[in-house]
Amino acid sequence: MEDQLPHAVVGSDMEMGVSSTNGGMSTTMAVRDADEKRLNELGYKQEYRRLMTPFQQWAYTFSYTAPLGFITGYYGFMYSYGGPVTIIWGYIATTFGTLCMAFGMSEIISAFPTLGSVYYWVAQLVPKKHKAWLSWFVGWVYLFGSFCGTALNEYLLAQLLATCILLGTGGAQANGYTLTAAQICGVTAALFILHFFVSIVNTRWLGLLSTIGAWFQIISIVVICITMLAISPKYQSAKFVFTHFVKAPGNGISSGLLVVLLGLPYAQSILTGFEVGSHVVEEVKTAAMAGPRAMIRSVYVTASTEFVLLLVLTFCIQNPDNVLGVTTMTGGGDASAGSQIFYDAFHAKFGHGSGGAITFTLFACISLFFGNITNVTLTARMAYAMARDAALPCHYWLVTLTPKDRIPINATIVTVIGSFICTLPSLGSNVAFTAITAMSTITAYGPYFVILACRHIFDNRFKPGPFSLGKWGIWIGGWGALWGAVMSILFCIPPVYPVTGSTFNYASVSMSGAILVGVIYWFTTARYNYKGPKRTIELATDSDDNDLVKPNSNKIGIGSPPTLPVSQILKGENHLDLKGSNGFSSSPPTLPVSQIQNVENHLDLKGSHGIASNEKIFSEAR
Repeated sequence: MEDQLPHAVVGSDMEMGVSSTNGGMSTTMAVRDADEKRLNELGYKQEYRRLMTPFQQWAYTFSYTAPLGFITGYYGFMYSYGGPVTIIWGYIATTFGTLCMAFGMSEIISAFPTLGSVYYWVAQLVPKKHKAWLSWFVGWVYLFGSFCGTALNEYLLAQLLATCILLGTGGAQANGYTLTAAQICGVTAALFILHFFVSIVNTRWLGLLSTIGAWFQIISIVVICITMLAISPKYQSAKFVFTHFVKAPGNGISSGLLVVLLGLPYAQSILTGFEVGSHVVEEVKTAAMAGPRAMIRSVYVTASTEFVLLLVLTFCIQNPDNVLGVTTMTGGGDASAGSQIFYDAFHAKFGHGSGGAITFTLFACISLFFGNITNVTLTARMAYAMARDAALPCHYWLVTLTPKDRIPINATIVTVIGSFICTLPSLGSNVAFTAITAMSTITAYGPYFVILACRHIFDNRFKPGPFSLGKWGIWIGGWGALWGAVMSILFCIPPVYPVTGSTFNYASVSMSGAILVGVIYWFTTARYNYKGPKRTIELATDSDDNDLVKPNSNKIGIGSPPTLPVSQILKGENHLDLKGSNGFSSSPPTLPVSQIQNVENHLDLKGSHGIASNEKIFSEAR
């Protein structure tokens, strides 16, 4: 098979067994449970330890969305482009579109519960002639966007910390200390180092951190909502909350429709990432059902909590002019609007607002910190999955796992360094960095669109898993695909007019650059190494071996040779030492048979069932 690895090495995590076939021998691996069996059917052996519960997988996804952190950081951008109209009604629209995408993609993760998510799914959904190039480009774009998304989260966290420092030293109107762009970049670097060490913990600890992060997201939002409602001396009217329109002040836009369309992507940004649970699907139990459930729950739980928080913040605005004002204690501007709302509420109640604003902004920082644990780990696992299929440069190095906990250590190093590089444009141009942050969403929704489109264009190739939408799938998934395409386009519209070099939206340029680099790498290198997701093992086809997995095998020197435990092959005596009636007493290291040379004897491999009998080799075994 063209998709097979050179050989399959059976690790100690697999139980070894021996079955007899037509007088010969075949090497097989006993499947431990349904999750491992399904993974084997998809062509992969179990590498990660399945220590994560379905709840922890959902918590992993929900923690990634970091609702408090993103709403605090993005509230001003949504308010600037449409005000409460965009914040409330725009958010409802994006929630509906996102749910359609999530339901449509849940069918796919249920059918293919394995690492690689978007690029692997595309490879399984399209005809063979399109499998390699299309899946590679989808994976390339998505991985590039994952680096940008990780950079965005870390840089936004650094900016919120800078706001806390400014308020803690007196505020913008009292000569408080303002971090320079270089200092914020330095804080970002320190945060990346911290996240590296947190992200290489084992699966059990990762699940625990995800659970803690998810509960923190919910509890912190509840605390903030109750506190804001309790301390606010006045509330905005329902008319203001549901109908007030802000027409992008200072941005030169005359069209109200264009203002709303520019505001929708910011609402969409805080709902991105519902599929991130797929990046740990090989570490979770009951993956074929836990995966789609985590995906759908992450959307409606995130949307519900974020919508409540948006309502509370909008009702509790004390002075609408301060939300985007420049003569405020937080320094003004879109990025500090959330903190300014906290400050105004505490100041109106107690006469001073720095302490409360700092506390709630730190809550937002912790929210983003937990979110970026997920960001770093998912990006590293995506890189590992593509490297496992020889789709990336230095793929042999990238697939290195730590011996004890099976963590993709080298992929994590590349994730941290690559993501930090994506933050460097902030040193010279906020416009350039804004383009990179927009890329984090475009490169997610573009692949979402391709996946859902392929799912329905090549419907006859798709076999649903345990989770299925039935006849509704075409309508729900179709709307989800359309929504993803629209969002990708809206992110490329210039946000300020007239358009100049300093106001141009460079997201389209950045996207084109990423695709150009991908095209060059594909035609020079990738197309020779990557033929689609590789199968490391094949299922036995005999009726007696339905629950057994065997290494890929053909004749020696052709395709993917099988593997045998080294202890079975005694070169000097040429016999197999069989122990017990149910297989081998232990699972020793293995080598491909083709690598084991003997000057007097050889192994004759026949058919697809492994090793045929050979009088000279097996004479003593008989």
